[in-house]
Amino acid sequence: MQNIVYLILCTGGIVSLLTGKREKFASSAGCISGVAALVLECLLVSGKQGNTPGSVFFFLPIILIGIAAACHAPGYLSGHAGQNTGRYWLFYNLTLAAMLAVFLEEKFLRFIVYWELMGLFSFLLVLYESKKSDVVHASWIYLLACELGGLLLLYVYAADQSQHDFPEGLRFGLLAAAFGLKAGFPFLHVWLPEAHPAAPAPVSALMSGAMIPLGFLGLFRFAVVPSWGGWFLLISGMCGAFFGILSGMAQENIKRLLAYSSFENIGIISMGFGLGLLGREYDIPFMAEAGFGGAMLHVLSHSLLKGSLFLGAGSVYHAVHTLDMDRLGGLMKKMPVTGGAFALSSMGISGLPPFAGFTGELMIYTAAFTGITQGNGKLVFVSFAAIIALALTGGCACAAFCKVLAAVFQGEPRSNYADDETDEKRVMSAAVAAPAFLALLIPFAAPFFKGLARSEALQEILNKYALFAGIIYAMILTALILRKKEQRDKRSVGTWDCGFAKPTARMEYTGTAFVQPTVDFFHGYLNEKKIIKKPEGIFLDHASLTQEREDFAMRVFWKKIFTWIIDAASWGHRFQSGYLHLYILIMILALTAMLVWGIVIVPAGGK
Repeated sequence: MQNIVYLILCTGGIVSLLTGKREKFASSAGCISGVAALVLECLLVSGKQGNTPGSVFFFLPIILIGIAAACHAPGYLSGHAGQNTGRYWLFYNLTLAAMLAVFLEEKFLRFIVYWELMGLFSFLLVLYESKKSDVVHASWIYLLACELGGLLLLYVYAADQSQHDFPEGLRFGLLAAAFGLKAGFPFLHVWLPEAHPAAPAPVSALMSGAMIPLGFLGLFRFAVVPSWGGWFLLISGMCGAFFGILSGMAQENIKRLLAYSSFENIGIISMGFGLGLLGREYDIPFMAEAGFGGAMLHVLSHSLLKGSLFLGAGSVYHAVHTLDMDRLGGLMKKMPVTGGAFALSSMGISGLPPFAGFTGELMIYTAAFTGITQGNGKLVFVSFAAIIALALTGGCACAAFCKVLAAVFQGEPRSNYADDETDEKRVMSAAVAAPAFLALLIPFAAPFFKGLARSEALQEILNKYALFAGIIYAMILTALILRKKEQRDKRSVGTWDCGFAKPTARMEYTGTAFVQPTVDFFHGYLNEKKIIKKPEGIFLDHASLTQEREDFAMRVFWKKIFTWIIDAASWGHRFQSGYLHLYILIMILALTAMLVWGIVIVPAGGK
């Protein structure tokens, strides 16, 4: 039956490719085949008894976000004139097939093959708008990250097959680097803010919500975690969570901010796994259970919330053809469903109770507090640090998403991009709203997930949080109903305007201005460069402010490596000068070296 799923996906993709010039038919074939295959896969997996309890949290994102992104894509792609719609659906379905194979495969070599195919097909999706130079640049960065990870996996496999003992610590480190390149560990995340803005929004939703968490699945499926593994995941997670959202806060592009938010949430998941491993190492079962449970639950929460946010950003781009927050505003009135879903998902991803994002974080907080009360020495210190890092991350996330909501959906339009906006498409808005609605249910579903909370104490915490969420939801719903009724009963009148006839966008904060004090405070990390053109003369004509920033890891690490590689390649280019005599000399020297090796060195070594 599993082969039938792959057959449906491949057949639908090929039909879409062959009928690519008929855009509506190609999109229908791709969408229907993708949704049908994912529904069938869900039925197949749910009927199996051998799946581990934690695997559902990696499987559900593939199914739910895969369906939502497939339903959103026909409307999104309709605005991309001149692009091959059939090619998109072929690679989308093949990416889904590869992701399902990665989830199901337990043999290391075949897993590597499917992992490589997943990277290759998703690279071709990122490259969809290949006529844009920035898209090509971002796509190649993503492909290089995929291939580097694949090479590390192949090296580990080759070392496993050799006769020599392979140190488990080194093996874990190599696997952490390989899978961390996909998941977005600190210093390995540089493809995230490049690829996500370049990729179509449904692809970004699928990659961020369902693909990058598979890095943790691969790591824990094939690695034996050493004693320092928990420390590594916890500390790297704290750094990734805080500095990820700090970098995202400074962005003007919506999808680039969301990409850094994915980096942040991968850090939170890593913190949960790290605390769980430390709880196991220090023999504190409750801490281990809370840490692992919080990480798994946050995988699901992040997938639904980030899927909704990326699809919402895609709807905005489809409507107004820009993602620059400083040029937007006032879209809530024209896109109420998209705006409402985006607001709900923003509150959830910011970790505000009682929404989905805080459900997993509550368990991670519980694990950290348990480390303080039952641990000693280093464990107490790092548990304190985890609580502080998680709280600071939540505060920065609130500021970042307040910026997005205010700059994009509230206030007055800051340019004429919003003036031509038409009504939002129902299917697209439903695809944005569905994951956001499902995320609202996570606080109530958490107590019923198999294996998530085995101890009575943790089960009680989840039950009380579900009750708390229900009460807060009821209060919010009641307030909205009363507000709606009050608006109907009141007539509209002019307000005292302090001499201003009408507020304009020039009187509003831009998104950049809203977070500028925080960005300036962390200037040493963000390294923001400002190009200011001040107004001159009595009659003000023109003024501008341009801000440029570069990712910290790219600036301090990867750029230096790329520079060394380019310098080495430039030096080696001298030997490609085209002189026949030089080529003959190189051949003679190489032949002489081989003869010396075979005649002199090898026999001498044998004696």
